[in-house]
Amino acid sequence: MNTNWKFAEYVILLDSSFLRQTVRMVKEVMTARLGRPLPPLDLVAWLDCLLLDAGLRGKDYEVQVLLTHEAGMDKLDGCLPSALSQLDGQACRTSLAEYAFYAVSAEGMVTSEELCNDLLRLALNDANIKKRLFVPAVSADEERLNRLMRAVWEDMDSRPEDVADGTVWFRLQAPASSLACEWCSVVPSLAHVWGIRGDEME
Repeated sequence: MNTNWKFAEYVILLDSSFLRQTVRMVKEVMTARLGRPLPPLDLVAWLDCLLLDAGLRGKDYEVQVLLTHEAGMDKLDGCLPSALSQLDGQACRTSLAEYAFYAVSAEGMVTSEELCNDLLRLALNDANIKKRLFVPAVSADEERLNRLMRAVWEDMDSRPEDVADGTVWFRLQAPASSLACEWCSVVPSLAHVWGIRGDEME
């Protein structure tokens, strides 16, 4: 893959299988539990929530959103927009940020997970990035990602904690062990965008 990727100061690295599989599964479970249909996930509104959960409280952030995907995969079932082709090369602005979207294909040479890991390695090595938000597939190997992060930081001049403070790993469930960076649950942000009240989550 291109190792000269130009990153913005704020980056969201999102494996699209999280949207196609995990978000769809959570939506189906919550629809059955609540007894009412839930709307498609407003992707941009959800990204705003991720920024807030990552501690960004200013405005007018310029955020690069990298959506990794398997070759030939376009659908984002249950999301708005509903296809990667509708997002690739597009930009939009909210009251919090301006998002620039790029769909990055594994092109059959590697898996989407491997591509996501390669991009994460490049982003961790880029000292100009102020905040990295990372949403891998739920099936991603937790220990492998931890080893990847630690290996990168061992080769860096800055202290590992400096990079860890700028990296947030969004997850569906709590990690099985201590992570090499900050982590945050995606459940509250998904619930907020779907209009699920706190008492309905209990």
